[in-house]
Amino acid sequence: MAVLENIRKKGGIIVSVVIGISLLAFILGDFVPRGITNYDIVTINGKSISYQAYEQNVEERTRYYQQRMGDNFDERMQDMVREETWQAMINEEISLQEYEKTGLKVSPEELFDLVQGPNPVATIRNIPAFTNPQTGEFDRSALINFLKNKDSDPEASAQWYMLEKELLREHYAQKYFNLVSKGIFIPKFLVENENIEINKKMDFDYIIKQYSTIADSTIRLTRSDLKKYYDANKHQWEQNTSRDIEYVVFDIVPSDEDRAAANRWMEKIKPDFEKAEDAALFVNMNSHVPFDTKFYTREQLPVQVAELFEGTEGDMAGPYQESDVLKLVRLAKIENRPDSVKARQIILALRQQSQQDAVRLSALADSIKDAIENGADFTGLALRYSADPAVAANNGDIGWLQESTAVAGSIFAQFFDLKKGEVLKVETPQGIFIGQVTERGREVKKVQIATLQYRISPSSRTEQTLYSQASKFAMENRTGESFNAAVEDQNLNKRMAAHLGENDRQIAGLSAARPVVRWTYEAQKGDVSDVFNLPNAYVVAHLKEIRKKGHAPLEQVQAEVSLAVRKEKKAEQISASLSEAVPKAASFGDLALQLGLPVESATGITFSSFSVPGAGIEPKLIAAATSLDEGNISQPVEGANGVFLLTVKRITFSADSASLEEAKTRLSAAFVNRSMSEPIQAVNKAAEIEDMRSKFY
Repeated sequence: MAVLENIRKKGGIIVSVVIGISLLAFILGDFVPRGITNYDIVTINGKSISYQAYEQNVEERTRYYQQRMGDNFDERMQDMVREETWQAMINEEISLQEYEKTGLKVSPEELFDLVQGPNPVATIRNIPAFTNPQTGEFDRSALINFLKNKDSDPEASAQWYMLEKELLREHYAQKYFNLVSKGIFIPKFLVENENIEINKKMDFDYIIKQYSTIADSTIRLTRSDLKKYYDANKHQWEQNTSRDIEYVVFDIVPSDEDRAAANRWMEKIKPDFEKAEDAALFVNMNSHVPFDTKFYTREQLPVQVAELFEGTEGDMAGPYQESDVLKLVRLAKIENRPDSVKARQIILALRQQSQQDAVRLSALADSIKDAIENGADFTGLALRYSADPAVAANNGDIGWLQESTAVAGSIFAQFFDLKKGEVLKVETPQGIFIGQVTERGREVKKVQIATLQYRISPSSRTEQTLYSQASKFAMENRTGESFNAAVEDQNLNKRMAAHLGENDRQIAGLSAARPVVRWTYEAQKGDVSDVFNLPNAYVVAHLKEIRKKGHAPLEQVQAEVSLAVRKEKKAEQISASLSEAVPKAASFGDLALQLGLPVESATGITFSSFSVPGAGIEPKLIAAATSLDEGNISQPVEGANGVFLLTVKRITFSADSASLEEAKTRLSAAFVNRSMSEPIQAVNKAAEIEDMRSKFY
């Protein structure tokens, strides 16, 4: 502090201010991701959304999914939640801006009516917590009780906050849709055109001269030809920002030395496993995979240990290898057990995620269990209390279960340890399960095996060796040419990834590939990366192509343009030769004969037809047929696969007031459906969005 005071006296107020700002920046630097100078994560039509607001929404949505998915919520799901949140925030902001322009509002009274009015919206009525489990009908008292108590439960309050946001979004969207749909008007000429397109049918003959009849080598293309076509069709090559890479992967897999070490470990522990008094405990303490409590018939055992079925408890089999897992098996138990059991269940669901409701439900479950054990009618109890949606049809009966298909440790697996009539109660985070075995199948010999599993994984030495190989490759090949030459010389497996977006997190075949994607937006075209240390792999990448938002330059799409121009030039040659032949022919059949082309026929073709028999998808051919009079021969029609000539043999058109009314109904339905999505899609497309997520993630 003395130093700062001395500087302040000598440098004056300006220096002190500069130091203060610098200290503040230094302190804040620990709380802000590196490289970030702007706290906004996106701007939409000039309006900003902050990084903090986005993260808060991500956290809310993450909690929502975690509560429903439990352990199944993984890194990939987290990425999905981030993207889903992003799209929702973008759509919501753009929609709200549009709603403000049109003057749309949703008042607190409207929101109250959506939830607690005489007829709550379907979103509320269909929530299981607000549904009577016996009748399946909406239970208003359950809703009111939840609303009264939600503020005492943070989780319930957070869930309700998200639900209210969703209700508002839905209601705004419905109002906007109503506003647009009320403005739809179907002019008479559109109805008449629709009627003609559906009911006017043509039968016609056609011939086609394929583009492939002219060799590509005979077509000369100039730079001027390509530029002219490109400029006229530039809209075809509109693109977003993206990157193309090629990369090599050095998979981190066990070496022969690692496999030998695993075998030595297994041989060393084998005597202890043989002598262990409790095989299950030994497995749980030493194996990479917990003890499997299920029992198996001979046919259900792995073929490598099937002989144990005829052995005695304590017999051993193995070790043997499956993939990268070494297995040693001991026969733990031999029992006569049912091959199947028949059971029934009652599921008690938590109405609220609260301790109070859990205690209430547990007491109810105990009462139901006692009642069943004392002879109460199971069917009646199931119909009265079970939240299983199928209970009305099956009275809680879940039929016959096979032990081999039951997941180890699951509720259903526990049925096989029960006697006939025994009742089981299991509490889960979602509710309470009450089950009873009603029948046991015939008993057969089964065995329980204890499997000691050792996962063969790469050692540190193996990883270091592979990293050295990857590093050597990256250091010695710093250009695209040397990269590809080394790939070929070393017989490496090169992979490709195209059109990587700036915020992409996945690359097919790679785990946690975000660092690779970020590098592609920091590197220059032709750069070769350093080594990326990804899960189970070292990766070296070469940035092959950079695409900027807008229109792809001619050089980038030259191959496509060349193909199109070559086809145009072929079409010109073929059209000229066909045009010369038409006046010389006495009939369409004679014309086909002179040209040496087969005549194809199409019947019942309308303007709305998707394809033509024998020709495939040829919209220009269909359009020409619908505009040609009977008996005339068309001008050459340049299609997708060749140039056509055609003649219409017969036109049929049946239209009356009924068909006009059908056409009007069809058009009205189509326009209403489009009004539900296209207005907002158009607004979204026109929005100016600056995406800055890559600064943060």
